Amino acid sequence: MSGTYANIYQTLGWQARRRPSSPALVDAERSLTFPALLDMVQSAALRLEDKGIRHGDRVVVLADNCIETIALLHATALLGFIMVPVNTRYSPAELQYVLGNAEPALVLYGPAYEALLGQATQDMPMARMPIGQIAEPVAAERLSSWRAALGFEASAYGRVDGDDVAMLIYTSGTTSHPKGAMLTHGNLIWNSINYIMESELRAAHSAILATPLFHISGFGVMHGPLLHAGGTLYIVDRFSPQRILDALETFRPTHLFLVSAMWVQMTETPAFLAKRFEDVTFVSTAAGPLSAARQMAVRNAFPNAQFGWGYGMTESCVTTIKSQRTEEIEQHPGTLGYGWRHVRYRLVDESGQVLPSLLGTGELQVKGDVVFKGYWKNPEATQEARPEDGWLRSGDLFEFDADGFAYFRGRSKDMVKTGGENVAAQEVEQCVIQCPGVRDAAAFGIPDDHLGELLAVAIEVQAGASPSENEIKAWCRNHLAGFKVPKKVFFVDALPRSSSEKPQKHKLVEMFK
Repeated sequence: MSGTYANIYQTLGWQARRRPSSPALVDAERSLTFPALLDMVQSAALRLEDKGIRHGDRVVVLADNCIETIALLHATALLGFIMVPVNTRYSPAELQYVLGNAEPALVLYGPAYEALLGQATQDMPMARMPIGQIAEPVAAERLSSWRAALGFEASAYGRVDGDDVAMLIYTSGTTSHPKGAMLTHGNLIWNSINYIMESELRAAHSAILATPLFHISGFGVMHGPLLHAGGTLYIVDRFSPQRILDALETFRPTHLFLVSAMWVQMTETPAFLAKRFEDVTFVSTAAGPLSAARQMAVRNAFPNAQFGWGYGMTESCVTTIKSQRTEEIEQHPGTLGYGWRHVRYRLVDESGQVLPSLLGTGELQVKGDVVFKGYWKNPEATQEARPEDGWLRSGDLFEFDADGFAYFRGRSKDMVKTGGENVAAQEVEQCVIQCPGVRDAAAFGIPDDHLGELLAVAIEVQAGASPSENEIKAWCRNHLAGFKVPKKVFFVDALPRSSSEKPQKHKLVEMFK
């Protein structure tokens, strides 16, 4: 390492000195001031060091949203280890793959996932401990001597560079296995800076954290930046409409972000529709469209709030395009927002030519300090997503209007975005094809008001076979996470194909939407 670098731990320490009595994190049972959170971060680092965790080691977290996970992320700057938050909806086989790929030195888990972890690790013993144990108090004298041994610079600023990896977030790609996106300390701090400046986050603001911390939307969208601005996060362990209602009434936050699938559930909850939350000044969403009626329902529930939209990727440390005002959406129907000042943008057509002045429709590519380092142990995928020129390929098609507002026009990658989750079509297809009686399969998305896209699969059956829809779904449930199980199964005599024999999924969408 060449020296210290501004990071989220350093920012937390600055807020602890500046706001010693202000609440940083609040959950159903606890309220931690900034100094108390800083103590937890340091205690977690000490406890992990005692476990033998060193610079570059991976520490997996399999747990619901909790204070400990946020403390752990900040502790990465003290020890230089890499945190790996894992999707709690994984099947045992999927979890086993991620564990094998990440090769963690330690797995921290919540009690609800002990059985899942046991199934995934029965053939691969590894060090485990309940995540709550990292928050257990450390004797004040020992913590003080540990700080002294670190020295002032390290204890105040951490021991990482901007290029050091802070997190691996596994995200579905176009292949059968998820890929670990390497987000650096530089990515995280620049994401916070961008949000604080673009969204004008202040210490007087507060937000409910309900999106899962194993997604970049959990910490990256507003929540981490708000904490670093000196605001307060109210942590909901898992999303449900009732949990959100309770948090809104108990904590009275100023900001609320939910992915569109969550907003769909909220707008189908009579108790939510009957309420008015006047303290909220900003609500936002991402990860899929919301109908005009649902947008209006959200705006009615928050009469004093601006309504914003957003678009981003794990690989760009979340948000790259965002609207901040209701009138922006009204004046530019269908827009996801505008490009942020701290990110560069370009559109590239099918032939690889850069479209001048963002004119026309092309694949959105972005460049800047928020762009990830690459995929863990996967140089080929890294090269495909982020070539040597540093431009990140989104795989999504966009168009910009004369005012600089962006409009989503489709996907160039074979992905289905359903309920806030990215599902690789190839992964579903490879699973379905293994089901007895299936000759070939094509997975695709059907536009859906609730989920954004409904995951569907079209199947050619083997001669003489007759698998049922229920058999197909049961097979998938035994091999895939629940959100990857097709909601619709269609049997066809033959899949529509191009001259190169690739399934023409746009025709399937037209046939079955």
